[in-house]
Formats: sequence, C-alpha cells, structure tokens
Amino acid sequence: MRDPLQAVGHAGAGHPADVVLHLCGDFAKQQIYTQLIKSLAGQGVRQVVYAAVRTLEEAAWTSPELVGVRCHLRHILSRRHRVCFRAKVRRVARDVPSQVDLASVRLTHAHFLYSDGAVALALKQRYGLPYLVAVRNTDINAFMRYRPDLCRVRDAILSEAAGVVFLSYAYRHLLVQRLDSALRLQVEAKTTVIPNGVREEWLIPVPRLAGRPGRELGLLYVGDFSRNKNVPGFLEAASMLARTRSVKVTLVGGGGDGSAQVERLLASGAYPFATHVDRVDDATVLREIYREHDIFVMVSMFETFGVAYIEALSQGLPIVHSRGQGVDGYFAPASVAEPADPRDPADIAAKIAAVADRLPAIREECIREAARFDWSRIATSYAELYASVAPKTGFER
Repeated sequence: MRDPLQAVGHAGAGHPADVVLHLCGDFAKQQIYTQLIKSLAGQGVRQVVYAAVRTLEEAAWTSPELVGVRCHLRHILSRRHRVCFRAKVRRVARDVPSQVDLASVRLTHAHFLYSDGAVALALKQRYGLPYLVAVRNTDINAFMRYRPDLCRVRDAILSEAAGVVFLSYAYRHLLVQRLDSALRLQVEAKTTVIPNGVREEWLIPVPRLAGRPGRELGLLYVGDFSRNKNVPGFLEAASMLARTRSVKVTLVGGGGDGSAQVERLLASGAYPFATHVDRVDDATVLREIYREHDIFVMVSMFETFGVAYIEALSQGLPIVHSRGQGVDGYFAPASVAEPADPRDPADIAAKIAAVADRLPAIREECIREAARFDWSRIATSYAELYASVAPKTGFER
C-alpha cells in the first residue's frame, strides 16, 4: 500500500501537503497517544498534534519520542470550560488555525467524540476538513450520561465524520444502541474497532511460563484505586475464593478517589492474603511482578480499553475483566480471558476459578494473544483507515 499521506505537492511555500491533524485534549496525560503517533510516524505518516489544556504543566510537556512531529499544547482553557462546553469549543476552534497550517491538513483525527469531535466538526464546517472521530470512556459514561443537552452536537459529529473509531466492541455496542435508527445505520456503516497497544518492551520473550504447583493462587491488580476500578469488589471476590483455596493478592498502585477506602479495608485485617505495593514505573520491575503471579484481575465499572490487560497477557497471565467494558469481545470464550459482572463479587470469584482451572496450559496462548496489540500493527490499521477515506479527503494512494 502506498503511504496514504504521501505528499503530492505543496499547500504553501515550505509546507508539505497531506498532514494528519491530531486533536487530543488528553495528549499530555496519556502515553498511548505518544505511542500511536510515534508508530504512525515510523510508517511515514505526516502529523501535527494540537491540544488545548488547562495547566501550565501540561502546556510545557514534551516527549523525546516524537521526533519530527510538531506538537501545539495550548494553555487556553480554565476550570470553567469543564462546564461551558460550547464556549470551550469556540475558543479552541478559533485557536487551532493560529497554530496549525490548515492548508497542509487533509484529515483531522479527533481522539474524543465530544470535546475533540466538536472542534473537528467546526473545522470541517469552516474549512472543509474531513475528520475521523474516536469514542472513549468519557464520551460514553460522562457526556452521554450527564450532558443530554449535547445529544444534537453528538449526532452532528457522528453524522459528519468520515469514520468513527472504537477502542472496543463493547463501546461500539453501547453507543450505537443509543442512536435513533437512521443515524444508527449511518454510523454502523463507517465504524472501525482498533485497540490500543502495548510498548515494545512488553513483547520481548518471557522466560518463565511454568505454573506454580502446590503454591497459592497468585492474583494481581495494577492501577489506581479510584472507585471506578472496583478494588473492593476484587478483594471481596478473593475472600470468597480464600475460603476453599490458598490465595495471594497483590495490589500495585494507589491514588484515586477510592484510595482511602482500599487502605481501610487492607488495614482492617479482613483480607490477610492481600499485599499493597506502591506504584511501579520501571517496566522491568513491573514485568517481574506480573511473572510472579498467575491471573490478572481488573473488574472496573467502566473501561475504555485497559492496556494493563494486554501487559498481563504479554507476561503469560490470563485475565478476568469486566463484562461489557474494555477488552470484552477481543477474546474467544473460555480462552485466555473471562468476563465478569463487576457488581457481583460472586461472579468475579467464579470467573477467577474458571481461569485457574485452565492454568498453566494457556500461558503460551496468552503471549500469542498479546502480540496482536503491537503498536506497529495498530498503526498499520490506522494508516489503512486513513487510506480508505482517501477518495473523500483528497489523499492519493
């Protein structure tokens, strides 16, 4: 396939044509965007990043990995813009042309349906720039739930988009079922499911794949302790299992609005099998922690994707995840993953037990499944998606 962003001339003196403009308000907070943009750049895709942010710290953020990619992090928002959605969109849409040569842009990639998508829609209406839009957790579980006044904006964004990207099959189902029938058919025809990936250091060969016969069942959670992550539900499920078998639980991480509750539960003595380890940023150390356990459990109430699931698989650990969230739909039933009801500790316990019964036979399969989430493969999927809208955007293949 020819590079879908191969320049065929110049949009202006000194400015290469056919650039993808990434609109991503969360750019400075999440490494997934850096990894995607880096991988796309490695495939020859020309890109520019724009993010409107609320703090000077975010505006000053840089990444040494994004060589040759111009990033505009603009401190033009305040706390009031969390509520004043339309004022925020107007401000950002006015600022983008002051920073980005829109004459060189042929496609906008909006990384959130509402906040970035509304800006992409405004740019299309004013400058004729087509766009793709992604749908994430905040879109489904915050905007759609608490901002019904923006449903017409949402529908306009979806209707005008050249393509709609979901990180999971579960979120595609959740959004599409809420649309009226005419828009549902229109959106279904242009949806694509593309997951997040894991950094390359997680896909190196794993030395230990043997089971741990005769020892306790090692259960692991890695992440923050926000209420959404449902750590108490996991602890209760582990407690049910501990009545009939030896269990060891390790919680790696902390912080978040449920941290105090988790700390109280651990201090109460009700979960003597559980150990808390502070956040680990060193990937080498974290990989070793994964390999010392048997099953990864993260039963969030809401989850856009959950890259920790893939990190666990890459180290030979099967996963228990939330039904209807995150990675649900990516794996065959009764394989390396089990979906559980995050509101039902008994179901979580049952699914952990079901996975445990398949150990250690599925460890190699876990690693093979993780390889599907290599960023280079995911970047190829995006490049092909960009190419697929070429007739509508002016790209040449």
